[in-house]
Amino acid sequence: MDPKYRITAGLIGTLGVAALLAQFGLLLGQGVGVLATLWFLAGFFTILTNALMAATMLRIAVTGQRLSYGWMSMVTLSMIMVGLVYHALLAQFVVFTGLRWWVDHALHTILPAAMLWFWLMETTRHDPREGQPLTWLIWPALYAVYGMTRGLVSGRFLYPFFNVEALGWPAVGLNLAGFLMAFLALAYLLNALGRAMPLRDQRASR
Repeated sequence: MDPKYRITAGLIGTLGVAALLAQFGLLLGQGVGVLATLWFLAGFFTILTNALMAATMLRIAVTGQRLSYGWMSMVTLSMIMVGLVYHALLAQFVVFTGLRWWVDHALHTILPAAMLWFWLMETTRHDPREGQPLTWLIWPALYAVYGMTRGLVSGRFLYPFFNVEALGWPAVGLNLAGFLMAFLALAYLLNALGRAMPLRDQRASR
């Protein structure tokens, strides 16, 4: 595998770990316990998806193994949605400064953009690039089940558009359907883009 490919993956993965650790440290600095902080952060799709992305990229960097087109597309799709949902629906409600601002934009802006760029570079190395976009919804679907179950059990919904107690099931159901359609549309768009990308010389990438 091209060393530049592994180095790039390592840099993105390391940035992801750094941003996650910084977010963890900021919460600890508010006097929240370690376990409580971990539990709180584990409720966010942003945190879990960035952790999945960082683990994926560091695995590529360490092993030099090229992961499947489907896996890389699923991770990229989820990272893009992290950025889109945040900037479209959530950013207006939060104002951060200093380190918090940098961490916030690393998780919601820089890393999703970096993952998309890496995917555009990486997908050109797969032949054939036969995508199954429906399978790329496995990760967000698992989170939806987990997030809703967690919220119902704890009584605390970390995302306002999933708050059953405040909105009611009909509104939350419509929100879930809307997210499903957005994920699905973006998945097919990514797949079309991936298949249209000119294929690199496989021998040059090894």
